[in-house]
Amino acid sequence: MKTVGIIGANGLVGRTLQQEFKKITVPFETKLFGRNDDISALDAAVLCTDNPDSAALYEKLKDRVRFLVDMSSQFRLNKNVPLVIPEINSDAITAQTRLIASPNCTTTGLVMTMAPLMAHYHLTEAFFCSYQAISGGGKKLLEDFRTPGSLYANNCVPLIGSVQDNGYSSEELKGIYETRKILRLPRVKVYPHTVRVAVENAHSLGVTLKAEEAFDLQQVKTLWNTFPNLTYSDAIVTPKEASGREETFVCRLRQDAEEPNVIHYFVTFDNLLKGAAMNGRQIVQFLLENFL
Repeated sequence: MKTVGIIGANGLVGRTLQQEFKKITVPFETKLFGRNDDISALDAAVLCTDNPDSAALYEKLKDRVRFLVDMSSQFRLNKNVPLVIPEINSDAITAQTRLIASPNCTTTGLVMTMAPLMAHYHLTEAFFCSYQAISGGGKKLLEDFRTPGSLYANNCVPLIGSVQDNGYSSEELKGIYETRKILRLPRVKVYPHTVRVAVENAHSLGVTLKAEEAFDLQQVKTLWNTFPNLTYSDAIVTPKEASGREETFVCRLRQDAEEPNVIHYFVTFDNLLKGAAMNGRQIVQFLLENFL
């Protein structure tokens, strides 16, 4: 029996991943670990840990675990580590792969809507403003949010992560560089602004997308609705409907009033599922089906 570990099993993502693993159709055994536990040899493991712990655990486990899937941002931009959303680029994983990174939750919502269009349009620019749920900040931020006097209660906070020397936040830079890597579009321009909002679960983005060609709106809707785990609706879809669902939802599609090669739309999705644990589960199932 193949064995797959969840390391950091007691965090928000780790607990959600335990439920996600029940959906895997290939037989395997789940083993649960805290980040400081002694960890046995495994066929695969998912690191539901922060950057310092993921870095240390990789060094500790790289010779004992056949495949490591890391949910942190520690390895995402390493050129030797595939950054994978299975619907988009599972081909980045090979039999020789040892470490796989799962992307930032906000980036996931953006690229899930860009990837289906790439066979018909040459995408050149993407602007997004995010409306990111409290659960994206983990258990501590949820506890803070539920504490009287929280900065996040009934509020929008236009800073996620740390401010870098160039004025961008670390979260915004993830949106730029991870998008380019996942989509293999090294020259696409991404203009991000990330905001934490008073919603407990499910991230949203307002997106403006530019291509070399004029967009055909009916074709765009069809491309979205035929892509796995992506749904376009002419009705309004909000985080309330998206929370607990596997799909990434798109609505409010419209062509720019002046430029036919520009479209605007709204995206919402469960950041703990497709933005984290579901994507990890999909990677593990791909490994079990193809390499284990």
